[in-house]
Amino acid sequence: MFEVRKSIKRFRNDPAWSYQEKDQDYLATFEHGGYPFSLGPGGLAIRDHLRGGVNGQEVSMFHLLAWQRLTGHGAAFPRTYSVAVLPLPRSLPATGFTSRLLLWDTNDGKRRALPHSSNSYTYLPNLGSHLVRHYSKEHDFAALINTYAMERLMHDARLGWRIEGNRMIGWTYGRKTYEDLLAMVDTLTTIVDGFPEQTWHWPE
Repeated sequence: MFEVRKSIKRFRNDPAWSYQEKDQDYLATFEHGGYPFSLGPGGLAIRDHLRGGVNGQEVSMFHLLAWQRLTGHGAAFPRTYSVAVLPLPRSLPATGFTSRLLLWDTNDGKRRALPHSSNSYTYLPNLGSHLVRHYSKEHDFAALINTYAMERLMHDARLGWRIEGNRMIGWTYGRKTYEDLLAMVDTLTTIVDGFPEQTWHWPE
């Protein structure tokens, strides 16, 4: 925890980054029916929101408090997730890939991976390997962007991500340092850079 606080202070004092301790307005721009926001049925809050330029594009990094409801109890308790958001060149089909190392924290699929606005999205158990779970509104699109190298990268990083319109939301469990979140940004950038050229012309 001490390392996280020191990390926040370093970034907060860096003029290259803008900082907000709480940012419910930014939280409201996301669809809460998909990971990681759907993991907080008892409420959500953003803490320590940082925005800054990385590789020529503005990214956001923050800690997400997601309150869980205790069965048979009125109380709720928060779990913390670390989240990074990257812009994409264009809107793409709603799609989410989740490392199986995170699945213990998703109530084994009882929380939706993708928002209701994605209509009849599908869990794709036969796509890829055992390392990652795949969800998409369009199976062919998920198959187009999936590779074993990406799955291995996600598995090693204990990473989940999903596409919401023209942005990618990456997440992992716990309150990570912002150096760790920058590493997540690098991983997400590597994933996006690995998408085949046809991705940006989909569905042509």
